[in-house]
Amino acid sequence: MAIVVDANLFIVLINGDPRGDQVLTQVTGWFEQEIPLHAPDLVRYEVANALTRSIRAGTFLQDELESAWSLFSGLPITYHPCIQGVRVVEIALSLGRQSAYDAAYLALAETLEAELWTLDGSLYRNAVGQGFAVRLLET
Repeated sequence: MAIVVDANLFIVLINGDPRGDQVLTQVTGWFEQEIPLHAPDLVRYEVANALTRSIRAGTFLQDELESAWSLFSGLPITYHPCIQGVRVVEIALSLGRQSAYDAAYLALAETLEAELWTLDGSLYRNAVGQGFAVRLLET
């Protein structure tokens, strides 16, 4: 069994969000069970973007950036390039999305026959409605 992890779990884990403890518990459980974690390469950019926005908004201190990025970088995640671009677009269109970011996670999960775990309730509802294997980490 493998798990694809949405960027929002990593963002919550490293940015001081109150839900971080629950995410840490879940991620620790996966590590203890030796469940491999996967993500598309774009997760790094999504995490960097979220940190940039948080610093600009004053909700995250730039002084904490290096330790947050180090925590994220140290997680044993297998990163995957986007090689199934056509499928990503098909999924994005089927979900009525304006962008393909979420679809990249779903396409990877589909390819790996894995579940996608997310904190995004809207993504969860839409994707489950289309038959994708998605789990919502409720906080």
